[in-house]
Amino acid sequence: MYINKKIMAASVAAVVFAAAACSKSTDSSKSSSSLFGSYDQGTMLTNVGSTVLLAGINNFSTGAAADVSAISAFTANPNTTTLTAAQNAWIALALNWGTVAPFNFGPLNDNLISATVDTWPANPAKIETAITAQSTASSVGADTKGLKGLEYLLFDKTGNAAVVAKYTGTGAANRITFLNSVAQDLASQATNLQKQWTGGYLNTFENAKGNDVSSSVSQVVNTISLYLDEVKNMKVGNPIGMGVKVNDNQPHPDQIEYTIAEESLPVMKANVLAMKAAFDGGSGQGLDDLLNYVKAQKNGQNLSTVVDSQFDDVITKMNLINSPYATAVGSQKQQVQDVFASLKVLIAYFKVDIANNLGVTITFADTDGD
Repeated sequence: MYINKKIMAASVAAVVFAAAACSKSTDSSKSSSSLFGSYDQGTMLTNVGSTVLLAGINNFSTGAAADVSAISAFTANPNTTTLTAAQNAWIALALNWGTVAPFNFGPLNDNLISATVDTWPANPAKIETAITAQSTASSVGADTKGLKGLEYLLFDKTGNAAVVAKYTGTGAANRITFLNSVAQDLASQATNLQKQWTGGYLNTFENAKGNDVSSSVSQVVNTISLYLDEVKNMKVGNPIGMGVKVNDNQPHPDQIEYTIAEESLPVMKANVLAMKAAFDGGSGQGLDDLLNYVKAQKNGQNLSTVVDSQFDDVITKMNLINSPYATAVGSQKQQVQDVFASLKVLIAYFKVDIANNLGVTITFADTDGD
């Protein structure tokens, strides 16, 4: 979660629970009773809620626990072998989180879990101050811990020897304590999220039928629209100088999401694939089936087919970008711009075509006027 996401996510509750004056034009007269008729929304919501959203959360919780174990092993015996294992656990966790982050509603938003787990960029100066002060994760801000805090603590651009030296030299004890506390805090957030979903929120999600602003269909359409907008502007646009924070048409490798570990591209793909899974329901029912039920069309084709193909186009274009992403934003600017353009089309499908056909109100204003 980019620190700029506070601009958007500070009002994420409004995204999914309140109609805003700045919303895009949709036909609010299309009530769910007239649109959805006998369609079994419950089956679709159960499938999306269980096999996509909760499955991602379960993987995230499992990954966070594995991360704690790997980091504990590293801090007990700091060397390049245990460090590599801890780094690999963190990479797996970042990918797990990539499948959860786009769906920032319910417990993820209400309990500020998303902000705690993934505010970015991290603040190295604050992290070093916290280490010196013998602070723990519970007493520091979101930009001093979470996934990006762990990235700073586990990786170094100059290589793993430099990381190991920090955990074996002067001040190592304080750094070890802080690293373990950050990992444990993140795992606690993941466990809490999982308990909230399995303890009742999944049932709430399954039963929030219809298409008003509190319905699950509205929440999924809105949060996918919002997160696609963030990927386009923050993760793709800013690094090539076409975003909302940086708009000078110049490469800015310092603006990529994972500046040290270089996991930006894989995580972006995980983001998009997770949103696609929520849309098409995997092997079960998803939003695409609901669109088919209401006979939504686009250019003579089923709208569901058009949107699914656009998701594939985004992924195909992402696959043409070579790692490291920090280099690609300069050396492969056209390929990155192609991803930006493809995302722009996909966002329009959600905010206009899907919203109109499902009678959903888009309750946020985009960041660039599209």
